[in-house]
Amino acid sequence: MIATVLPSRLVAGLTAALLASASLVGCAPEEAPDSPVAQESQDTAGPNPTATVDSASAQPEPTDSAEAAPATATPSGPGQDVPSEPALAVDGQQTPQDSLIALVLGLSARLDSLVTAEAQGAAPDSAASTLSLPDAPEFRFVGMRIFWTLVVLATTALLVRSLAFVLEALAERNAERRLFYKRLVPLARLFSWIVAVVVVARIVWSVDAQGLLAAGAAGAVAIGFASQDILKNVFGGLVIVADRPFAAGDKVRVGNTYGEVVSVGLWSTRITTPDDNLVSVPNSQVVNGQVANANSGALDCQVVTDLYLPGWVDERLAKKIAYEAAASSPFVYLHKPIVVLVRDVFDQTFLTNLKVKAYVLDQRYEFRFMSDVTERARDEFRKHGLLDRHHGALPVYRVDQRSEQGQAVPDAETGDS
Repeated sequence: MIATVLPSRLVAGLTAALLASASLVGCAPEEAPDSPVAQESQDTAGPNPTATVDSASAQPEPTDSAEAAPATATPSGPGQDVPSEPALAVDGQQTPQDSLIALVLGLSARLDSLVTAEAQGAAPDSAASTLSLPDAPEFRFVGMRIFWTLVVLATTALLVRSLAFVLEALAERNAERRLFYKRLVPLARLFSWIVAVVVVARIVWSVDAQGLLAAGAAGAVAIGFASQDILKNVFGGLVIVADRPFAAGDKVRVGNTYGEVVSVGLWSTRITTPDDNLVSVPNSQVVNGQVANANSGALDCQVVTDLYLPGWVDERLAKKIAYEAAASSPFVYLHKPIVVLVRDVFDQTFLTNLKVKAYVLDQRYEFRFMSDVTERARDEFRKHGLLDRHHGALPVYRVDQRSEQGQAVPDAETGDS
């Protein structure tokens, strides 16, 4: 609407101004044919209004009146019609009024063509050259930038899942390199997302390094005030990846949770317990609490098995049997020493505690190894008479503090006196 009204008003203003100028010129005395004004008017005459503008702006060379363009013949006899064109020839030459009117008509026709082209949705050549823009960047429009952002993020998510799947498969196929491949999973995940963020910021949205740092700082401050607990977990995850107190595949104890580390994420650390439960521990608790690592990146780990015998047994024979039970287990790792410790335990009765410390060849067989050592040792204890079949079936006596005379009171669990 604005583009249509503006050319119309412009044409009307130009027409009025030029007609006024033409009327003033027409009132001036007529120049001689050989004068410069006459020569200029001769050169400005022609059928093309656009050419008239070019010829009027240039200083023509004087030409002979005989070489001028012939004027249009006008009928003067009676009974003949007089042409209605405003341009009239005087003595075979075009007057200044004719030149100005032709110029106005040419401008009006040009502006009308611009308006018509704009209404049809196609800009003319002159408008296209006037409105020509520099080459647009690769991702200029917001819609395309959002589209490519989603494409990059989706591709990154698919790539992360594929890398995790491949590394997990390689870890399960090669037991010796299992922990190495498992440690690569969080590193590959973190590196992939960092690359994706840089690609989106620098290439898709064309953010320079300073702008990226400023946006990151502002976003960190805003998010820090909004969600402090989440940021604690995120920074805790970064600290775990950088400091590496443990990695995927290690046997750790975090607080009251003990098991194998499955994954280390930005929010939490996932641990599989011996009961096959998946526990998610927030990274902030991992960083602020105490962490006990059983194998520290090694495939083998130490397993402690407790064996209990009556206090009257031969401890040297019992120690030898316990050592042989651990050494003969198919799960033992013989490249590290086996240690058997003996101590007395007074827990409602007198017992001998054998603590067998041996290394299992794979930390996943920890509890199998413990059970196998216990079974082998108990069988040998029975064969050598160190453990009779009534062991543990006898009533356990305790001293009741409520008894003033210190008499033996039967245990509430057995009910025997």
